[in-house]
Amino acid sequence: MKSRKQLEAQQRYKKEQEERQRIRNEELRLEMERRRREQQEKEEHEARIKEERQIREVELCRLHCERSTALLTLCSASVASWAIQQWQLKKFHWCMRCDGLPDPSHLPQLNAYRYRWIDISQTTEPSMERLLSRAPELNQVLHDLNDLLENTHDIPQKKVQQLSQMQRELSKLLSQEIEAAVKSVLSDVERHLLPDETQLNVQTCSKLFTLALGTDTAKNSSLTLHDFPRLGVRLDLPQIVLTNAKPVVASFVWFKEGHYLEPPLINGVPSLPSILHPLTEDDPLYNLVPENMRAKQKETPTDVDLVAVDHDEDQRGSPADDVKADVLDLNSYLLVMGILELQLLQLPVQPRRFADWTVAYLEDGDAIKTCEFRAVFCESGAAKEAEKAGKRGKNDDDDDPGDGKESNEELRKLISFKIKLPPTAFWLGCPRPVIHQKDSGTWKSKGVWDVRFFEEIGGPTVQFRLEEPAIVAFSQAKRLNLPLQGWTLVPSHMRSSIINSLVSKPPAEAAKGSNTNETRGAGGGGGGGGGGGGEGEDWSDDEGSDDEGGRGNGTAVVEEAADEPDEIEYDPEARSITLTLNGAIVSLDIEIQEHQVLLRRVRTSVIVNVQDLTNKPMTPFELIKSLRRRGLEISPSYEVSSTIEELAKNKNKAVENHLYRCIAILAASEKFSFLHSRWNQMAGDENFVLQYQKLENETMSPPALAQVSLDRTRLLPYNESSLSLEQENVKDAEPQFYADLLNALFESSPVELRNQILDPSPAFVGTIYTMLAATRPASTA
Repeated sequence: MKSRKQLEAQQRYKKEQEERQRIRNEELRLEMERRRREQQEKEEHEARIKEERQIREVELCRLHCERSTALLTLCSASVASWAIQQWQLKKFHWCMRCDGLPDPSHLPQLNAYRYRWIDISQTTEPSMERLLSRAPELNQVLHDLNDLLENTHDIPQKKVQQLSQMQRELSKLLSQEIEAAVKSVLSDVERHLLPDETQLNVQTCSKLFTLALGTDTAKNSSLTLHDFPRLGVRLDLPQIVLTNAKPVVASFVWFKEGHYLEPPLINGVPSLPSILHPLTEDDPLYNLVPENMRAKQKETPTDVDLVAVDHDEDQRGSPADDVKADVLDLNSYLLVMGILELQLLQLPVQPRRFADWTVAYLEDGDAIKTCEFRAVFCESGAAKEAEKAGKRGKNDDDDDPGDGKESNEELRKLISFKIKLPPTAFWLGCPRPVIHQKDSGTWKSKGVWDVRFFEEIGGPTVQFRLEEPAIVAFSQAKRLNLPLQGWTLVPSHMRSSIINSLVSKPPAEAAKGSNTNETRGAGGGGGGGGGGGGEGEDWSDDEGSDDEGGRGNGTAVVEEAADEPDEIEYDPEARSITLTLNGAIVSLDIEIQEHQVLLRRVRTSVIVNVQDLTNKPMTPFELIKSLRRRGLEISPSYEVSSTIEELAKNKNKAVENHLYRCIAILAASEKFSFLHSRWNQMAGDENFVLQYQKLENETMSPPALAQVSLDRTRLLPYNESSLSLEQENVKDAEPQFYADLLNALFESSPVELRNQILDPSPAFVGTIYTMLAATRPASTA
């Protein structure tokens, strides 16, 4: 047993332990209370700092947005005033013209011109000479009318419909004139034969169309192959066509532009992005701009593309057609270099001449009959043979059915068509031949067999087979030049000095400099190589001689190397900035000036001759339309860009449009350059990252990075070669608040440069913004 002293000691020890525990608990409680109080004070302090920062940022945002709004309003008002003035001058010019052509805005004059054209056609003798002399005049009338329809301004909607209907009627007059000329040739073939020749071979070229007629007038002729070397066309007809009682004439017409199947782009100019467009609700400046600059909610746009709507409905066709994969989607494809119309015509009874008398036999009202032909063949067998031929990849010259070397009989029952593609278009791959369906108005690939594409020295060649004569066009996907590999926007005089300085440097140093100053992209190397001489050159009267080759005289058209000096002479007095778009295959240098742009350079590995487009002043709409006709899309829609895996997620449209406005105002001072950043696609859908440089003491500063989002812009303390950008917290990279890129670079600029930013050229700003917003380099690169 424990003694009394032991029990007392044990109780005393227990009480001491309890007291120590109580003291520790009290100290812990006091410490927790102190920490809680400190945490609360810290949170309250941070909340006050955050509230003060928010108040400060709201005030800064208001000031920054007011500055941006004032500049935007100034530019918009000036551009709108200029547009009205130009519209008035254009109407005055059309009204006071003295060339005998009608005023395109005056329907009675257009109608009178149409009836006068028809009257002359009926009262004069048709001929090839009459066709070639009258076509340019009609082309000018159609050009003026299309120019009006592309920007109708204040013309009432009902009159726009009437003008578009008149445009369709006038465009048919050319095809009717061609038919009359063909009829005049076939009605008396002897006058168009060469001495000691019995075979008709007519080849006519002009800027608007290309015409070829070929046949053998000898009785019971077995000729099936028709060769038009000047046009680069070879046509081989099946033997069954020769069973007709009359000889067959192969008629080939290539309508290059403005043809009757090409609808006018009604209000195409206003559809391009412009600083005149009202701002949407999600735009950061929506609540600050005047009421007339805000987009009305839930209202159908007034600029309705009437013909385009009808055309789109025609392209859709019936519901049964929608499920067919061979229907061409014109939202994703371009029709390159017009349409090709192939017909088989029966040669009429030829007139006989007796001394001074000519006796002609008229049958069926002197009309030219069409030879109705449709191949009867085994589709499965033809498909197998076409697949085998495609795998062999042989040229038709090595496997000519006319020589009896081709073993398949099914494909020989079809019409074989081989054509050297014109070198004035961007053939970025094998084009897809499509046939126009007259009943539905759609374009389909059904009926086209054995398509082969040959890359040759003089330019690409396409061979295909048709089941029946048809209207054919070559289609090319809009997405082929996407994604962009990079882009730059540099003052033209500085760009020239940068390139020339890189050329003068040693190779290693120049390569380092080029990565810093100009991202050239995959399309920036390699020239076209080879010439385009020989057959297929004479697609128009102004495409150059055979000595020029496929690239013309080349140096100003297609760059062969990235290290060539910049020999373009820029006007030192003109405001000028150069936009470079480095595509997947084709790279372009576009000089932007006030109210106009100029295509300065084309760098590509494909053979192309665009001398007629380079160094030619055009509006942004005219440049985009011209390149589309040549097979190159530089203004892709969001639907087209979303089909590219790298661009599947579209960037925020409101942020992107405001970014282009800021860049346009800054670039108009010709003191800033902007470049693509490899971090842009990694920044997410709501953020844009780009490089910028300032012109300081006639030299560009090193490139720096800026991150732009909807609520703020940050000037990042990193550069393009930084390896830590992914790991660092971008939100804490720059504590200074800026509402947008314009104010970020404005606040960090000296007073002299600030004054230049606040006094921009509105026309220059508007043109820069239109080109940037149309090409969308920040989201397609």
